[in-house]
Amino acid sequence: MARPKFDTKVTRLFGIQYPIVQGAMAWASEAELVAAVANEGGLGVLGASIMTVDEFEQQVVRTKQLTDRPFGVNFPLVLGDYSKHLEMVLGHGVRIVVVSAGSPKLMTGRIHEAGALCAHVVPNLKLAESVARAGVDAIVLESYEAGGHVSPEGITAITNIPNVSRKLDLPLIAAGGVTDGRGLVAALALGADAVQMGTRFLATVENNAHAVYKKMLIEAGESDVPVFSTLYHPSRALKSPVVNTILSMEAKLQPSEDVRTFIGRGRARKAAHYGLIEEGMFYSGSGAGNIDEILTVKEVFTRILDEYGEVMGRLGALTSA
Repeated sequence: MARPKFDTKVTRLFGIQYPIVQGAMAWASEAELVAAVANEGGLGVLGASIMTVDEFEQQVVRTKQLTDRPFGVNFPLVLGDYSKHLEMVLGHGVRIVVVSAGSPKLMTGRIHEAGALCAHVVPNLKLAESVARAGVDAIVLESYEAGGHVSPEGITAITNIPNVSRKLDLPLIAAGGVTDGRGLVAALALGADAVQMGTRFLATVENNAHAVYKKMLIEAGESDVPVFSTLYHPSRALKSPVVNTILSMEAKLQPSEDVRTFIGRGRARKAAHYGLIEEGMFYSGSGAGNIDEILTVKEVFTRILDEYGEVMGRLGALTSA
């Protein structure tokens, strides 16, 4: 099947072929994955997580060796000061920066000064309006279905996307729950200009995540990706001994400070790099139940775009009828 052609605010802004963005995942968004997504016509995004500047620079350099197409970087500002990371990536010619979990005032000005583009991750209309006033170039709207840290408001994509898209004119990237071509059609129909997928790209050959992590993901069912730590820092991950312990603590109404102490730091890396089931935090989106095999990035794109064409054809037939 011939791949469809797209012309959206996001494909034009980033200079990409398809409105598909690979979400940055802590310790699981390294060069091979990012370059593979870029080479297929999407936007790959390197996740800085808590890497040092030198560690992250290695990923940037490696990505540039593997692709000559646009790719982005992500800085989760809640985790620390990324000012030196930013100068490093700008020095290497990276021109797409995705900022999450922090104020758009911290980086947007410097990004624009360097002639680069800034996208900002938000969970709702109120914060989307705030980052729009700060002058960001695009919004990543991360709804409740997403993996990792989620908003306690619980706003799902089917209400979140149209609420933001009809009130703001910025390029809008819908994140949370999208794993296939049907999700791409739905997001575009609701008013998005692209989708961001993390979990689907986690289950790929090129992803650096440990084999244990990928096995847990493809074996997960629809009820195996709960939201936990609801009072401290709401998050979504695959069920594991760590997550089960947190859910038990919360059921017993233990203080959120106890939950915070138990979580500590470093559990994402223990999952992604080492596959430590007893200690790791295996973050995943709610769409894990829709993923049942490990594919190459090329196969992911082919399936998504084929499904997109099939769904559009079916909808066209329904309209004709």
